[in-house]
Amino acid sequence: MRQLFLRFYLTVVVCFLASSFVIDELYQNLFENSNQHYLSDIFKTTISVIESSLGDLPPSIWHDEVKRLKNKLPLPVEVETLNTYTLSKSNQLALINGDIIFLENQDVYLHRIPHTELMVVLGPVPYLQRLNNFSWSDMVALLLICAALGLPTWLWMRPLWRDLQHMARQSRQLGEGDFSVRVTLNESSTLNSLGVTFNRMAHDVEELTASRKALIDAVSHDLRTPLARLRYRLEAIKSGASTSEQIIAIERDLGQIDELIEEWLTMSTLDKPQLNLETQPIEILPWLRRQISEFSSQSSFTPELINLLPGQTPYLEADSHYLTRALANLMSNSRRYGGSQIALTVQWENGWAQLHIDDNGQGIPELERQRLLQPFERLEVSRNRQTGGFGLGLAIVSMIMRGHGGSAAISDGPLGGARVTLSWPTPLKDAGRSVQ
Repeated sequence: MRQLFLRFYLTVVVCFLASSFVIDELYQNLFENSNQHYLSDIFKTTISVIESSLGDLPPSIWHDEVKRLKNKLPLPVEVETLNTYTLSKSNQLALINGDIIFLENQDVYLHRIPHTELMVVLGPVPYLQRLNNFSWSDMVALLLICAALGLPTWLWMRPLWRDLQHMARQSRQLGEGDFSVRVTLNESSTLNSLGVTFNRMAHDVEELTASRKALIDAVSHDLRTPLARLRYRLEAIKSGASTSEQIIAIERDLGQIDELIEEWLTMSTLDKPQLNLETQPIEILPWLRRQISEFSSQSSFTPELINLLPGQTPYLEADSHYLTRALANLMSNSRRYGGSQIALTVQWENGWAQLHIDDNGQGIPELERQRLLQPFERLEVSRNRQTGGFGLGLAIVSMIMRGHGGSAAISDGPLGGARVTLSWPTPLKDAGRSVQ
């Protein structure tokens, strides 16, 4: 605190002193220039009074007359010879020609009495001496002002230092692994916005750490079962069991492990902040029919396609590879957990495309919908390994749609089961022409 205070205080004092001297210099120049004419007018008037008073008197008594006039004039006045002061050649010439000469180093005005070798000396002027001299009282005043600046500096620095210390303590706890720490600052604090940012960062780190831990736990859990089965089948082969049956089962277990790893790698790729999807116009209806055809070749029924798009050949912008993956995951989930009917509905409105995937299954409880969009989350009824799945399908779909700038949402479907809606922003074009 002491070091921070001294640095800030010295910076304020140095800036104050520098600005004081600059302002003083500017003030003096301005004031001297504005008062030069005023003092010259006073001097001219004084010279006229003196010369008119001396004009009718013999030179021998001028000094006595000047002494008499001193009490009546506001400034010191003397009558001296022209060579009393050492003048430059330009000042000597000006003095001889009858001009008024000001000697700055002595604060006096000089004027030659016409047709004589004498001159009137007015000054020194006490006001000019005070203006040009920096007295000890001025120095004391500056020191007092500098000392007075310390109090507001301290009052301002103290709460700032207290908040900094609080944030430093919380930061150390965060660095030691306590991700639940948060800073508590007054709304009027200078560091309040920094505190809000710190809390948001701590929250994100806490969620990321929890997500990574859940990911590792889930992958470990899902890998443990097929690995245990592989170990069992190898022991069975060693014990003389039917080799062909065990090999088929081993290949099935290896396929399950390979599927999990592929899903995991896909999710890790989509979770990267620098992920850039390659969006391009897609003739959406032929594309949807291809996805339905590929799905039908592996299923006992064919999903229905409902087109609500305007135009004959509508185009939507999307990343074909990842959108295909999202739709395949959703249709696979509908076949696995739904009924015997699937419907795809595509529509576009106000710059947003929507693709609805409906089934006639049991649906998804409303309280579970948001949770199922997280990695490795499954409904309790789907945890039976006979249905397959690792709880990554909907999470991958959600990440894909976020990459498109859109979202995935679960709701009740018109077929009585679940509806998953994919929404993303895109222009709608019909054979290259924009549709309004």
